[in-house]
Amino acid sequence: MPRPDPNASDWSDLDLLTVEEATERLSAEISATTEELAGLADGPARDAAAHRLGLLEKAKARAARGASRPLYGDRP
Repeated sequence: MPRPDPNASDWSDLDLLTVEEATERLSAEISATTEELAGLADGPARDAAAHRLGLLEKAKARAARGASRPLYGDRP
């Protein structure tokens, strides 16, 4: 089991949020990470922040699309 990333946000409740709430929350995190990235010199911390920014942008794109399918099938 991989160790949790101490820099990662807890996104476990994104499925419970509306599309607007999720994209707003992720946009705020993207802004904060972009500002953090601008202040970092080249090195492992900058690489980690850049990776986290990419993950946030992908999560925002997924959230903007909304639910792709129900959690369980629509058949009994």
